[in-house]
Amino acid sequence: MTDRLSLTNALADASIDRQKAERIATEIFDAIHDNVATKQDLQHTEAALKTEITAVRAELKTEITAVRAELKAEITAARAELSALEQRMQLRFAELEHRLTVRFASVMVVLTGIVLAAIRYLPHG
Repeated sequence: MTDRLSLTNALADASIDRQKAERIATEIFDAIHDNVATKQDLQHTEAALKTEITAVRAELKTEITAVRAELKAEITAARAELSALEQRMQLRFAELEHRLTVRFASVMVVLTGIVLAAIRYLPHG
């Protein structure tokens, strides 16, 4: 109300009739009344935004914690899979090594037999 009175007085001081000055001040205040935010409006909006930001922050922390847990579980599962794969590969290499050793030994026995047979049947001279 004091702002309206101040505006009326300013208009009256500018040589505008007092009744017209009051009417102009009233029209100006009525026109801007619903379009101008008050300090209280801003404080209310600020409080609401702070509350919303706090809620979003808490929600994000919860989601981040859940994602971290999922990632840790997936990493643990991947490590287990890699470990199992490594064990299977070691077994496979051991099997291949054993097979190669047996084949090499078989070839050595055959070659030894051929050499001994060749020595026995060679003419002695």
